[in-house]
Amino acid sequence: MCGAMGDGPPALLGCLIIGGGPAGLAPLVAASRDNTLVELLAQGVAVVDQGNKIGAGRVGDYAITSDSTATTLVSCVNENPGPWFTALRAHPATQAVAAYGQAAVPLRLVGEFMAVLGAALHELLEATPGCAALTGHKAVQARQMPDGIWAVQLQNLADGTPRIVYARHVVLATGGHQPDSVLEQYDVAGTRLLPDFAPKLMRSGVALTGQGLKDIAQRLGTSGRAVIIGSSSSAMASANALLQHTGRGVQVTVLHRRRLRVFYPSAEAALADGYTAFGLEDICPVSGFVYRFAGFRLDSRELVMRAMGIGGRPPEPRLHLHQLAPPQDEVARQWLETADVIVPALGYRPRALPVVSLTGQPVPLFADGPGAPILVDSQCRLLDAAGTPLPGLFGIGLASGFISPEISGGEPSFSGQTNGIWQWQNEVGGKIARQLVEANALTL
Repeated sequence: MCGAMGDGPPALLGCLIIGGGPAGLAPLVAASRDNTLVELLAQGVAVVDQGNKIGAGRVGDYAITSDSTATTLVSCVNENPGPWFTALRAHPATQAVAAYGQAAVPLRLVGEFMAVLGAALHELLEATPGCAALTGHKAVQARQMPDGIWAVQLQNLADGTPRIVYARHVVLATGGHQPDSVLEQYDVAGTRLLPDFAPKLMRSGVALTGQGLKDIAQRLGTSGRAVIIGSSSSAMASANALLQHTGRGVQVTVLHRRRLRVFYPSAEAALADGYTAFGLEDICPVSGFVYRFAGFRLDSRELVMRAMGIGGRPPEPRLHLHQLAPPQDEVARQWLETADVIVPALGYRPRALPVVSLTGQPVPLFADGPGAPILVDSQCRLLDAAGTPLPGLFGIGLASGFISPEISGGEPSFSGQTNGIWQWQNEVGGKIARQLVEANALTL
């Protein structure tokens, strides 16, 4: 840790990033792409993370493959002009990911690659005056101070020592979680998942880990029944993982409300495959892709296409898709009653940092409301309960809810959230980095 943030009075940082996973480091990667990273670091940047390293977050914990191709994932190094990334192009971790080319990559390898990227940025932060990587620290709250300053309370996890760091801007990359409240409110076939099916439940965030899949395999044995609820990429990733890690006699059913959609690089390619379940509103005007955001890709795409019999693909006899018919769906209810394991893949809710006002009062956030409200607006600014941006606070990453069609394109019909390392390191991270550079320049 550099001297400016040592044991004496805390330095005034230009930016404090809370969360050193792929999303938290994304603004730095994006700034490097734009050749503004040196300028950004000159204002003082620190990254806080509870672990002893930055970079990977929890990516490597999941026993599934990526939604992005290998070429896309390593582009943050191979197509980045920053000199601090040059040596990483030949690193074994980079080469291990790159070897998959246009295919999906095991997230275990993606985690190793992101750890290498994080180590390079950690070294850069430590070598830059006024910057630091504060590993082994937990952020407790952010309190608003006069003159647009934020005082962020940290705790050293090794000895519990408190610490205050001051920053003009704070970026939350604190990830998401799957709270009980969602399962208590979610109605499936006229019943609530909690408490009705509590003993059978395993959230997708756990089910997709190596240990989670082992536990499910034990519950199912050789001929059990698993039900997955959801229509997201997590739902189909869960189905794919269960089919790969369980017996031949296991039956996996996916209960989904929305129609499942398949990505295609063009309308012509979709029609050539006999896929007609799309219209003009489902085509991205920027890229021409069909279901650019809503469509399944790579391994999940192949599984859905097999289940739907698209393009003459052979079926997967162990997989059954069932679109829910509210309010009462007796078929779905029967699947739930007879299931050995139920995996809710209903997305994530943001794990935001508590925010305190100038007067010491808690500031309710928009994301704290009922349902699945967003954490940030189209400029990545944190929103209070009234939907008003909080000056100097930004958010990025899983469950943040960022939507900005003007910079990221996408099909007009899309209404959900988009998450992905490439998007964070380019469009989303770039939007935050540019605002930080411009705002900090005005304070000089």
